[in-house]
Amino acid sequence: MLPPELCDHILDQLQDDKPALRSCALTTRSWLPRVQHHLFRSVYLDWSNCYAFSRLLASNPLLTDHVATLEIEGAFGIFSMDRLHGATLDAWLRAVPLWLPPRLTNLTKLELALLTIDTELSSRFFNSLQSLTHLTLWACALTTFDVFAEMYLSFPKLLRLTIAFIQEWEINPHPVVPLARPNSRPQVEVIELTSTCDDFKVLKWLIAEDLHRAVHTFSCKRVPWAALCTLGEMLDAFSPTLQTLRIGLGDSMTATDLPRGTGWTCPTFTPLSALATLTLDIHTARLSGVPYMLYLLAQLSAPALRTLAFAVKCGEFDTAFLIPWTRIAEVAARFVPSGLACVLVSVRERSRPGAPPLLHVDTRRGTVGTGGHVNFAEMERNVREAFRAQGMEGLVTFERVGR
Repeated sequence: MLPPELCDHILDQLQDDKPALRSCALTTRSWLPRVQHHLFRSVYLDWSNCYAFSRLLASNPLLTDHVATLEIEGAFGIFSMDRLHGATLDAWLRAVPLWLPPRLTNLTKLELALLTIDTELSSRFFNSLQSLTHLTLWACALTTFDVFAEMYLSFPKLLRLTIAFIQEWEINPHPVVPLARPNSRPQVEVIELTSTCDDFKVLKWLIAEDLHRAVHTFSCKRVPWAALCTLGEMLDAFSPTLQTLRIGLGDSMTATDLPRGTGWTCPTFTPLSALATLTLDIHTARLSGVPYMLYLLAQLSAPALRTLAFAVKCGEFDTAFLIPWTRIAEVAARFVPSGLACVLVSVRERSRPGAPPLLHVDTRRGTVGTGGHVNFAEMERNVREAFRAQGMEGLVTFERVGR
């Protein structure tokens, strides 16, 4: 007979193997508490299992003690079945017993995707989750920005906020209704944004409400170059505490995309005295944004910068050889006197199964044809030669991430 501590250790090794855990749950009653801890630690809900989940909790409410991560994914689209699935999940969320959300006392991570959230749903379910430290909103439709503000202020322990592709706020331009300030207000430390037209509305609200003082890590991807001025204003507010920054520029806008009667002005950036790590995204399908990335790199003042990283993503077009590494190295050299210790170039090739071959662009011949995979050896050679010319060869690390 094995001691209980050893049995628990063995079961811990199976924490990511749910079929094996289910088999162990049927083996002996003494294993059940540990198995339940791993089975219900992370819960994924959609239209197909939401009602079964609530029935299970109704029969054994103590299972809620194990839930640390809850992912809820809706569905919507042009197909009637998608709309039906979304309606099914929405009906479940609005019918959840009122005792359930407050029982999720150990829930720290909430991920919401493809949901429509209004004031009623927010008040009934999400605002009761007082223990949250990490909130993710992915392609959700919030009826007004006030819904987000009320949700945010109801999570006093929130430390990490991730938002991607939330565009509905831009079609609800009315002023945000001032909300009563709770005694305990969240002091978020990490903010991750991905959107082409977010207009930094979340950041502006956080700064206006004085909820940004603890932010040490900030990531914003797919930022239109015309928004660099606004980005500079946001970085100014974060400058005393910001240690890690990641920026990815989206597709360049044309002159016709700018508001009539306005022009693009060169942004200015406040020195980021605490910044130690800067990552810049380069997408081979959006190389038109590289000149603006170089401008940002040339204007940014970061006396404490130790790591400068370039995250290269190779998409549908084999244009990686067009990345101007020589110019990038020239601009990056300005950080060496202040103590730059590492230049990391991380390259990722698209990994979608069954994706068509890359389109190879030959600028010399002016042709476009079907190519193979990205020539990583050539890219690494170009990178090292560019930084060697600036006396920075010893700082460079080149890595290929996934595929």
